[in-house]
Amino acid sequence: MSFLFACVFGGYLMTGGSLAVVFEAMPHELLTIFGAAIAAMLIAGSIYNVKKIVGGLGQTISGPRWKPGDFRDLLCLLFLLTRP
Repeated sequence: MSFLFACVFGGYLMTGGSLAVVFEAMPHELLTIFGAAIAAMLIAGSIYNVKKIVGGLGQTISGPRWKPGDFRDLLCLLFLLTRP
């Protein structure tokens, strides 16, 4: 993804474009793009899919289910179980 941004913005800069113009228009452009995407999802998707998407967003915001300590405990358990 960073390669994509480097190519797009690098090409824009090499042709003499000014990033100040891009940054000035960014909030309005993002509102338009994301608004259209959300509206298309609501119009085209079933209520089941919309509920699943909203639930998935909630899980994404709440963070991972497993904490680093859980992975450490699992590795210790696996070590004890597989030790001769």
